[in-house]
Amino acid sequence: MRICHIGLNHKTAPVELRERLAVQESDIAEILQQRIKHPAIREAALLSTCNRVEMTVVTHDPDAAIAAVHEWFAEKAQMGMEQVCEHLYSYTTDEAIRHLFCVASGLDSLVLGEPQILGQVKNSYEHALTSATAGHVLHRLYQSTFAAAKRARSETGIGKQAVNISSCAVELARHIFGDLAGKTVLLMGAGEMAELAARHLRGNGCSDILVANRTLERAQNLAMEFEGHALTLDQLPDYLDAADIVLSSTGASTFVLLPETVKTAMKKRRGRPMFLVDIAVPRDIDPRIGDIDGAYLYDIDDLQQVVQGNVEHRQQEAELAREIIEEEAITFLSWLKSLESVPLIRTIQQQMELRRQEEMEKALRYLKDFDDAQIDAVERFSKALMKRYMHPTLQTLKSLPDDIEGDLLMGAAKRLFDLESTSPTLLHTKGKNEQSSG
Repeated sequence: MRICHIGLNHKTAPVELRERLAVQESDIAEILQQRIKHPAIREAALLSTCNRVEMTVVTHDPDAAIAAVHEWFAEKAQMGMEQVCEHLYSYTTDEAIRHLFCVASGLDSLVLGEPQILGQVKNSYEHALTSATAGHVLHRLYQSTFAAAKRARSETGIGKQAVNISSCAVELARHIFGDLAGKTVLLMGAGEMAELAARHLRGNGCSDILVANRTLERAQNLAMEFEGHALTLDQLPDYLDAADIVLSSTGASTFVLLPETVKTAMKKRRGRPMFLVDIAVPRDIDPRIGDIDGAYLYDIDDLQQVVQGNVEHRQQEAELAREIIEEEAITFLSWLKSLESVPLIRTIQQQMELRRQEEMEKALRYLKDFDDAQIDAVERFSKALMKRYMHPTLQTLKSLPDDIEGDLLMGAAKRLFDLESTSPTLLHTKGKNEQSSG
């Protein structure tokens, strides 16, 4: 089996493409179940965040599996294959494992070391579980992923005082206004990102916080924590002119804030600037709003310049974290390589035992004068001889390299032991049965 990881992120694709590919949680199960219907894909998981959309699959045919996932990306984006593929990366086995470990540890994030991504990776695993598309290999892969991320964060300083997207938005706001004391903030959305933003903004002196959300109850819960005011998204036109800073992260599939609403609000503000940060993917704020006088609009990709200035002092810790990830990746790869040869080893052992028994039966015809003790001695001798003869071969198969050399060695073993007629499906099934019984 091989593991393939295919996707794009904030480094390879602009926000315009990422929002085309953003997946609603309610759609994940169907997407995954459709993917494993492909003959080359045995298991699948999907990660979709504001900064990345990635699919992890387990396959016996990496080329066919990657091609199938590429087709899904192009179909989802409603774009030509070449247009989408130029933004995609496709990793196989060792590279795929290291990439997933880095993602979960926050080493591949827009904000180096940000903690939210680990929870998002865990959610992607949970979706694969509930969708029944995670099998033995993905179970083990994600447990190893979580262990690697935990070590990277606990044994290094990668997560200490880590900036996040919300804190970067606050830093941008300070560039616009200088002092944030006394400024009014409007949060569109009442999720985790909005809460983080509220904490940073209140800590920087913002006095009034408005929380607008589709569900009023969630807005009220967050507003109460910061002594703010709650409203629904439908009430935005009535309150927008009061906001000096607007930060949006609603998770809506279409624009929530349109140019006409902002134009009306800016007239009421009489020249006072408004700072808007859209950290949602798909975006909440119509990008045309950036052309309105006095409205300073930034999206999540604009935050990268701020982020770069904040990560340099944590690069050394990141290198230490990568060393930990390498250790964990080697451990997982060792398990995966052994799993690859388990069905073949078991079949060879069974075949050799059958041949030994056949030869023992023939030998016993000529050993009629042997007592039970002598027959037991011959039995032990035949088993010991078989094990001694088979040991180098089985040890080689247990430590196969995960490349073309490993495939060639497995093919040679099948031919040498006359296993060419044994179907790959049967070998795979035997291996699965052994794994589940262990």
